[in-house]
Amino acid sequence: MASLRTEKLSIEIGGKQVCHQLDLDLQPGQVWGVLGRNGVGKTTLLHSLAGLRAVSAGKVLLDQQNMAQLPRKTIAQKLGLLLQHTEDVFPASVLETVVTGRHPHIANWQWESAADYSKAEHALEQVAMTALAQRQVNTLSGGERQRVAIATLLTQDPDIYLLDEPNSHLDLHYQISILDKLCEFARQQQRIVLMSLHDINLAARFCDHLLFISGDGKSLAGSADKLLNSNDLSDLFQHPIHTVQTADGVLFTPA
Repeated sequence: MASLRTEKLSIEIGGKQVCHQLDLDLQPGQVWGVLGRNGVGKTTLLHSLAGLRAVSAGKVLLDQQNMAQLPRKTIAQKLGLLLQHTEDVFPASVLETVVTGRHPHIANWQWESAADYSKAEHALEQVAMTALAQRQVNTLSGGERQRVAIATLLTQDPDIYLLDEPNSHLDLHYQISILDKLCEFARQQQRIVLMSLHDINLAARFCDHLLFISGDGKSLAGSADKLLNSNDLSDLFQHPIHTVQTADGVLFTPA
């Protein structure tokens, strides 16, 4: 399984420093969460880690290789990115959209095989979208379209999943059920998940490692057990955060 590391990574956008000399080491089976206030650069960081945006300094290493020197198809065979917003330029059914996740694994001009469609159908089952397989994607609700995007990524079947607000548009049931499946899959199959989140309690529930970014180049990275505390969270969000002990564990609430 692939690994993802950064060496002295610095990223800037619009005069803002997203991170400065960031060293990360993401290993198979780990689930990472990225937390920070609006506008600090979480999306920019994910795009840079996916090789879609040039970094200011340092390296992103995919399987010990400098990602900047790898072909896009090679990257897409190992790493998948869930975008925050998806635009459907051409009309297509849900199933036709989801099976495009196999394109990094097939030759140019080659048609999708029965096995490719089987993977797509299984992915639709995972996100409870089988009944809508023949619907046009442009007729879906925001939450349904998000589930299609996640199914497409599952069909791609990369070793590394970069998820930009995966719970966006999803109701409470699907937020929990889909993240449950993704994170359990990652740990069982030794995949890597790195996802940006706004909800501290979702991060506490699903992530074993966290990356805090504050928008001034400063960052904190480490185990969730160490970083999920009132002091660090209050500093990160610039707002008092309290912990509440419940029968199901600790909850984090704003003052």
